[in-house]
Amino acid sequence: MAVLLASVGLTGSLAGAALPWAARLLAVPASPAGSAAGSGEDALSGHRERRANCRCIRVPGWLLGSVSLAIASIGIGLRVHTVGPPGLAILAVWLVVLYSGALLAAVDIAAHRLPTPVIAASAATVFAILAAEAALAADARRLVTSAAAGTALGGGYLLLALIVGTGMGLGDVRLAAFLGAALGTLDWDAVLLGAVLPYLFAAPAALTRLVRGQHSIAFGPYLVGGALAAFLLAA
Repeated sequence: MAVLLASVGLTGSLAGAALPWAARLLAVPASPAGSAAGSGEDALSGHRERRANCRCIRVPGWLLGSVSLAIASIGIGLRVHTVGPPGLAILAVWLVVLYSGALLAAVDIAAHRLPTPVIAASAATVFAILAAEAALAADARRLVTSAAAGTALGGGYLLLALIVGTGMGLGDVRLAAFLGAALGTLDWDAVLLGAVLPYLFAAPAALTRLVRGQHSIAFGPYLVGGALAAFLLAA
C-alpha cells in the first residue's frame, strides 16, 4: 500500500508541476495569423496584470500545483478500499478525473471554455480502463453502469441547457457526461450527489455575481469539485 501511495503521489506531483503550462496553452484558443486570440488571451492578460499589482507572497504555480495534486492523489488512494483489479481500476479512473479536472477547471476560470479534446481524451481513457477491468474480471457490470451514468448525467445537463436556459454551455454538458461516467464506477447515490453538489457549491458565487449584474460563471470548476466531493463521500 505504501508503494502504491508513493507512486500516485509522485504521479500527482508531476501532473501538478505541468498544470500551469498546460492551462496557459489551452486557455488561449488558436486563431488565424494576424488576428486576435480572443477572450482567452484577454483573460490571461488581465490575470497577469492583477498578479503584477498584488503585494503578496507569490508561490510558483508549478510548485503549488505539484504539492496540491500530490496530496489530492494520495487522498484518493487512501479512499479506495477495494483491493485487486477493481480497486486499481477505480483508483486509475479517479486519478484521471483529478488531473484532467484540475486542468479543465484552470482553463475554465481563465478563459470560460472547456476544451473538448481534453474531455474526449479523458473519457476515452476512463472507458479503456474500465474495459480492461471488465475483460480481466469477466464482469462488465461496472463498465455498463458507468456508461449509463454518463449518459444519464450528460443527458440531464443537456436538457437543462436546452430547455431551462441556465446559461450552461455544451462544454459543461460534455464534462458532466464524463464525470457521470466516473461516478458510475461507485454507485447511483454518488451519481446523484455529483449532479446536485455542483449547484450547491456554485450558489454563493452565482448570487454574488447576480447582485453585481454579472450573469455568467465558470461552472466547470464546480462540476469537478462536486464530482470529487461525491467520490469522497461515497467511496
